[in-house]
Amino acid sequence: MNVREASLDDVKDITAVYLTNPGRPYDRPVEDLSIVERFGYGGPWMSVESCAIHLNNLLARGCAPLVVEEGGKVIAETEYYVGPDIHPLDATLDVSVIFVHSDFQRRGAGTMLMEEMISRAKGSGCRYVTVSGGLGAPGFYARFGFEHLLDLQSIDCDVPQGPAKCDCRPFVPADLERPPGCPLWIGRFHSPVQKWQDIANGMNRRDAILQEHAAWPEPTGRRSERLDFIGFLFPEWSNPTSADVYCWADALTGDVISEMLVHAYLAGYKRVCFMCHPDVVPLVSGICGSAPTGNWEIWGKRL
Repeated sequence: MNVREASLDDVKDITAVYLTNPGRPYDRPVEDLSIVERFGYGGPWMSVESCAIHLNNLLARGCAPLVVEEGGKVIAETEYYVGPDIHPLDATLDVSVIFVHSDFQRRGAGTMLMEEMISRAKGSGCRYVTVSGGLGAPGFYARFGFEHLLDLQSIDCDVPQGPAKCDCRPFVPADLERPPGCPLWIGRFHSPVQKWQDIANGMNRRDAILQEHAAWPEPTGRRSERLDFIGFLFPEWSNPTSADVYCWADALTGDVISEMLVHAYLAGYKRVCFMCHPDVVPLVSGICGSAPTGNWEIWGKRL
């Protein structure tokens, strides 16, 4: 087995890996599912067509995934993002996904991918390698020295209704624009680099797969020079009247939170979700009038 960077020639094999690892059990034979239906079972990797678009977007941004190859066949794949993260992580390599084909598990492929990412993180001057989610103790990552670092807290609230004026202007990031250097205080579901790319792809339609996607809600962005922040509303696929909030700023203030609530009202949303860095939970909770309802864990290895 050997580890190397992925190319578009690997799309078919990468799809085969993910088809053995659906997010939920198939309710009928996978060959009977449409591309959009497959997407719902496990994301863009589940069809050759959508995987090719996803991989091409990553390669265009210099974020080549890693694969493990055996006998000329890809048997495992991982995707990661390197860049500035929230305090105290700073320069970080964040592991987004790592999957091994079900026929080749427990043979060391996952370990090879983790060791290569740790090596690349050290070479890039990162302070941490991280992984995040509603995890509980991640047994696989604990083997590599990962420890619990942060609990981000989710705050859901109704959007205030009534006359309102937004002091910020509409903002759409350029297709390959670099993410802001300031912290992502609100919305750290994934690394700030990955989330910026997801938002830019959505707003620039680089994630379109089929005609069905044309009707899906699009993210909307606002930028304020006066308050010095960039914020986005990313619609929840399960409920188009609710949105996740993402906000980059040097310092998060009450005025910024209020502006994002006005932005949500003007965009027609009824509810919003703020996933907050622990340092700003009291501020956001007080303005929204809602208590935190859940955690998002970040685990990491200090280098």
